[in-house]
Amino acid sequence: MRVPAIGAPVRAEFRKVTSTKLWWGLLIPVTLVSSMINLFGGVFTSAFPEAERLPLLLGSLAYALGLTSVFAAVHGVVAAAGEHRHRTITTTYLTTRGRTPVLLAKMLVSAVVGACYAVTTLVTGVLAGTAADGGAGFPGAAPLVATALIGVAVSALWGALGAAFGTAVSNQVSALVALLLYLMVGELLAAALLEATESDAVRSLSSYLPGNAGEVAVYGIPAVEIAGPATGPQVVELLAGVTNPPGWGVALLVLAAWTAAVGAVGWLVAARRDIN
Repeated sequence: MRVPAIGAPVRAEFRKVTSTKLWWGLLIPVTLVSSMINLFGGVFTSAFPEAERLPLLLGSLAYALGLTSVFAAVHGVVAAAGEHRHRTITTTYLTTRGRTPVLLAKMLVSAVVGACYAVTTLVTGVLAGTAADGGAGFPGAAPLVATALIGVAVSALWGALGAAFGTAVSNQVSALVALLLYLMVGELLAAALLEATESDAVRSLSSYLPGNAGEVAVYGIPAVEIAGPATGPQVVELLAGVTNPPGWGVALLVLAAWTAAVGAVGWLVAARRDIN
């Protein structure tokens, strides 16, 4: 099987992304949201006596990273579906050998943008949190680095998933509305229906929905650091709204599987779609 060359499509996608205002337009709220959340986390942490302080800023960082993944997905959707809206997709397909490299390039570049959003969240969050409590709310370097790497991976996967979804739907407004409705309403309803059943096995499926899987992944290590190994999973259940969550590694693999599945749908739709 011949592996499609995506070097040129990737360079073209990077030029498209950097030539528009979308990436830095979304970066502004990412920075503001992370600053506010972690500033509050630092203030809340400093309210406790020094001897009783917990690494709550690690939890506020995880929460900010969860929100950042939404911005990463939005960027992916708009960047991919925008080509259909502005009818530049025709030129893109005509100047590229096959449509598969186009989709792979869009997913890869959107993943990089999502990862950059997560890095920005981490930097601004650490600075804001440290300014609020003098750094007393942070744990050792290992949990912080691990949470950072997981958060970057989650945002990158959501960026790629968004690009695949935007390719599959193609209508920019419909794709964006559908994505946000699912994340804000649809998945909550689906999880509530699963949680309402009497079967533990069925209730556990709520952890394997894409949005919940990302949250389980980013909350895994902070929950253990804050509440301890025995209580940590219960904290993840509370924060993510799930039952019997898997470990962060499994949750990350679940999100990767969802990304691959949406990518496959995007590839099938793009391969069959007529262009003008």
